Amino acid sequence: MNHKPHLEFGVDLSLLLWNQSIVILFVSLVCILAVYHKKLLLFIISTLSIFAGIHFYLQSKHDSVSIMGFTKMILLLPFGLGAVIGYLCLPEPKQQKFLPWFNRYINFAVLANIFVMTFSPDGGTYRGFISRFVCFFLLLWLLQEMAKVRFQTTDTKQNIFTFNSSPLSWIYCHAGYRIVLLSLPTFVSSHYLLLEPMSILVMVSLYHLNKKQNPISYYFGFADTIVVTTLTVLMRYSLLPPFHLKGPYLTNLSEKQWDMLLVPIQLIVIGFVLRTIYKNRYQSNDIHT
Repeated sequence: MNHKPHLEFGVDLSLLLWNQSIVILFVSLVCILAVYHKKLLLFIISTLSIFAGIHFYLQSKHDSVSIMGFTKMILLLPFGLGAVIGYLCLPEPKQQKFLPWFNRYINFAVLANIFVMTFSPDGGTYRGFISRFVCFFLLLWLLQEMAKVRFQTTDTKQNIFTFNSSPLSWIYCHAGYRIVLLSLPTFVSSHYLLLEPMSILVMVSLYHLNKKQNPISYYFGFADTIVVTTLTVLMRYSLLPPFHLKGPYLTNLSEKQWDMLLVPIQLIVIGFVLRTIYKNRYQSNDIHT
């Protein structure tokens, strides 16, 4: 159902603006529901998950692409955002009782998700190949940050989910990595164009809605879960524009041009990440000695 970029002319500007408007609208709605109407959001997530399962079952053909797409959405919808919202809907005594198990679940989900991304198709590009190393080094850095707090990374005080092991510097490096990743041929949907800006914007919004009770970086995990899940659902079930697409068209760059533009960003990110990993290891050795 997704409109793909026009192969001859490039990207239709009217379609691009329509998709981004839909993204902003739905991410904003999900953010508001996640803060003020959690039970309603949990009901919507459950209903949509059941609908997606029935729709997938009734499809006549299931190729590898459709199976992977459905699996990704289910992992993000009921087992990602749904798990977080479901936990927040529990009474506080039960939240405290199950916090150690919830903490382990979140840690596994975060690390597994980043690890899997190291195997993303490179599209035959230099930036796609380098992205695997950037992702792996980001994973090592995150493990160091999680180890600093003995993997006690999650909390739900003030009835909002926080993740305390992704400092702002890691978030910015992760943004640089993912901006390059989303330029690869694998990500053909324009829905992902606002992934990074919206993740940062929702993080800031949650920080202020929670009256600045925690460092702003603590809200990135929740913000990113909201944005990625919403965009994945919108990509699978696109809302078609109520008008005919007649351009104008934006000319797309070639893969070599994208490599020349984005590989330097990757090298800067790798340099900063490796420097931080070394500093963390050096500080850790000082503490133990």
